[in-house]
Amino acid sequence: MKPSVVYVVDVVVAAAVLISVYTDLKERKIYNAVVIPAALAGLVLNSAFSGVDGALLSLKGLAAGLGLLFIPYALGGFGAGDVKLMGAIGSLKGAFFAVKVFLAAAITGGILAVLVLLRQKRLLSTLKRIGISLTIFVGSVFKINTLKSLDKAEFHESLPYGLAIGIGTLMAYLVG
Repeated sequence: MKPSVVYVVDVVVAAAVLISVYTDLKERKIYNAVVIPAALAGLVLNSAFSGVDGALLSLKGLAAGLGLLFIPYALGGFGAGDVKLMGAIGSLKGAFFAVKVFLAAAITGGILAVLVLLRQKRLLSTLKRIGISLTIFVGSVFKINTLKSLDKAEFHESLPYGLAIGIGTLMAYLVG
């Protein structure tokens, strides 16, 4: 891909991620009006400048980005906006980059979650509830469990995962 195309794709990634992080922190929402045009831009730009190979890169990236967070989303651990943002990043930069963002975001999200729980003095009680939830999850063969069992109003404060995805995207760029 030509350097000018890479620059345009990187600008679209930066815009989509920055807007999504801002709205996720401020309103706890990642908007379709941001991520869907970004995903389409990935498909159009990659196809226009790299033909069929670009289209395949974009489609594989979209599928990887969506697929990486789909199961956690289905279990109630993530919002749909987080999933679509990962799909848009994959559409723009390809599957390999989406995997790097996913891994970096997972590490970042875990660190942020531990910091929040430490600040609230709830780390130990949360770890106990996770252990109980995993025991129930593994122990029941015929029942599909979700992560909703951790979502108790008196204990729950969700983390805007868009922030972790944003930091993960930055880390993926810095790593190369």
